[in-house]
Amino acid sequence: MSLSLEKLLQRLAGRGTQLAASTPVRDVRTPTSIRLKPETKHFLEAQAQVLNTSVQSLIDAILDGVVEATTDDPTSRLRMIRERFFLVMEAHGIDLPAAVELMAPFGFTLSALNSVDRLLDLLTTGAIDHLADTFHVRKEWLRGDGNQATPSYGYVRWYKNVEGTAQRLVGLAAAGQKPELMFIRRRGADFDRAFEDNDKGQAPLEPVGIVMRMNHETPSGTHFTTYEMWQFERWNYGPCRQDLKLLLAFCEQFRIFTVGHELPEENLDQLVRGEQLPVTLLNRLGAMSWHPDDYAGFRFEITQERGEWLGLAERYRKSTLPEIAVDGGGAELPDEPWRPKVPT
Repeated sequence: MSLSLEKLLQRLAGRGTQLAASTPVRDVRTPTSIRLKPETKHFLEAQAQVLNTSVQSLIDAILDGVVEATTDDPTSRLRMIRERFFLVMEAHGIDLPAAVELMAPFGFTLSALNSVDRLLDLLTTGAIDHLADTFHVRKEWLRGDGNQATPSYGYVRWYKNVEGTAQRLVGLAAAGQKPELMFIRRRGADFDRAFEDNDKGQAPLEPVGIVMRMNHETPSGTHFTTYEMWQFERWNYGPCRQDLKLLLAFCEQFRIFTVGHELPEENLDQLVRGEQLPVTLLNRLGAMSWHPDDYAGFRFEITQERGEWLGLAERYRKSTLPEIAVDGGGAELPDEPWRPKVPT
């Protein structure tokens, strides 16, 4: 059986963790010398200066944190629950009074936020469920379990469920909310090549997916934005691409705001794997970087991949997807789908 270096190191680390857990701790501090690279030493000195502490104290804190994260002791888990509560609030721009306002039904007060024990007592199952539902993060992550903040496959699966997804958006709009859909793809994505490849594996995969953005306001007037991860699929695969286009066409008809953004490949991977809170990657994006409605729309004669769109337009007409905008001002579907003009 072959054993890679990575697996060997993981096995050795696991044995070391077991040994540390099964042997007594000597309550004696002994000096330990550590040889640092110049770049590492410079980095630690700068961090220590900002934190107003010594390099040795900073190294001690880092190593203690590594040990706690590795051994997953109850004290570390409790601290992580508290830290992630504050992380969610800070990432969404919510100050402490607004945090208390959001969590008031669960007994939160400003003084409780300043007490480790009282805050942990208030972070009950109901409070964590409320946080997860409000900010679209995994309950398990809020409980300190792992580092995956959002589910890998998203909260909403639109592939093979376009009608159901559309009805959810209709319900949100009817409730007075204004959902916005962000269509996310890789920076520099080559959709033309992915389309021609048709999932033959000869072109790079071009993942594209949706994040639903919604704006909120607390009773006292604090504004914040949440991001709900939806499914990500590949543009290379025809059925996924076509369902995405149908959803885009629905958004045009129902006047759901859509915007296209591109992320560097590394950030896109972090977003899809749930390794970063969506708000940290998406809240500071600038202007639209691509136009999703270029690929599906009854109103535009510049629709890309035209041959595929003609069949999809007919499929839309035969579906249960709404044909009129929610405010009654949307144009009805044309009697005939748009067809490209033949050059003379």
